[in-house]
Amino acid sequence: MEIFLTWVLPILIGLSLGYLLLGRTKVKPQHIEQVDEATFKGNMRKGQLIDVRKKDAFEKNKIKGARNFSPRYLKSKHQTKVRKDQPVYLYCDNGRRSYKAARELSKKGFTKLYVLKGGLHQIDKEK
Repeated sequence: MEIFLTWVLPILIGLSLGYLLLGRTKVKPQHIEQVDEATFKGNMRKGQLIDVRKKDAFEKNKIKGARNFSPRYLKSKHQTKVRKDQPVYLYCDNGRRSYKAARELSKKGFTKLYVLKGGLHQIDKEK
């Protein structure tokens, strides 16, 4: 038991921390821009419009022309429907889920990512 506590446990902890620190991919925040409603609406037709909300919320209230993808799909290796060579405009209910999805896309090499600041709830408040 003493050998475990003196040698094995510290080595396992060190290896685990090293793996966690080296395994993280740095996200370049300059690739993700949070934009206000006017900027989003003015430019969203110049790229790919993606709604990252759940399917039922998407069906009830969506922006015309938007495609619905789950953050899990966008993060997956098999994601082929979103192109890297075009800007990507993401939105959700409050902006958090779409920002997380934008971070995942940035890790995969996407460079033109725009997130609706405040999400659809922000637009509904202003009406």
